[in-house]
Amino acid sequence: MPLGPPTTPSPAAPVNAGAGATPSVGPAGPAVAATSAGASAAAAPTPVPVSAARAERDAIATAASAGALRRQNRGNDPTQLARRIAAALNVGLFDFGFYWVTALTTEGSIVVANSYGIGYIPANVLLPEQVHMATAGESIPVGERARWATYPVLSLQGWARHHGERLRAVIATEDQFEGFDPGAAKIILHPDDIPEDGTMQGRTRLEVLAPKPAAKLAATRDERLTDLLPPAQSELNPPENDLAMSWFEVSKPLMSRSAGRVRAHLEAMSAYAEQAMGSALHKAQTQPEFRAQRAAIADWVYWQHQHSILAEALENPVGE
Repeated sequence: MPLGPPTTPSPAAPVNAGAGATPSVGPAGPAVAATSAGASAAAAPTPVPVSAARAERDAIATAASAGALRRQNRGNDPTQLARRIAAALNVGLFDFGFYWVTALTTEGSIVVANSYGIGYIPANVLLPEQVHMATAGESIPVGERARWATYPVLSLQGWARHHGERLRAVIATEDQFEGFDPGAAKIILHPDDIPEDGTMQGRTRLEVLAPKPAAKLAATRDERLTDLLPPAQSELNPPENDLAMSWFEVSKPLMSRSAGRVRAHLEAMSAYAEQAMGSALHKAQTQPEFRAQRAAIADWVYWQHQHSILAEALENPVGE
């Protein structure tokens, strides 16, 4: 049965395979389990990377803290973890106006949000299991999430309010805080807090945005992948679109501070999602290699869900 768009939008992130070659896609293959505990300890990447400077500062702070506090946290400082996640997410940001902000609540939740779309996550980003994506949770009405678009601090505040939690600290660079009062303690990320590689262990964007389709794709054997796709057309010519130009249109509204930028941005993201969906479907129907086909299907389903969410959001007044 094909993995069609949801009847009601649900959250998103790529599966054990990423996306295509556009600015919003990137391959990622299925995770391979270690053959033994020893091999896992030796070969597994660090769950959350940390820069050398930040690791040194954290070690000094830990050594200076009271033993009772260390025992209370069982050696795991939630603020330290949230700061490291925030720094990892801010590695290699090249799209105009795109950035991440991270929050820690008094209840211990770590929540992240970025300045693009609704539940948009770049293809190469994995979110650790304990991290909540503020704009991806379908328990919050799409119309409400749409009002937060392009303003990640508002997304964090809205998520906390909806879930009955209070923000304890918000983490971002000094520039990212400009013009916003997060209503909680600010933790400033400095340049030497940012690690060289921000790759984390965790869920792909399809797993975050649409966990059920992601699980179905992960459970599908390679030889049955085509069962998830609609029948191919007789002539499988690539769709005529310009993804690079469409992606530029997504970023253009962020060059303005006008009230209409939210709707303009979401409209551009919706147009991009439609094109990316067609491009990914073409790849999925023409890829001869299973891993690449699985990645293309993950991308196709992700952009289906994105398009559905954005269509619902744009049915209501947004940023007007």
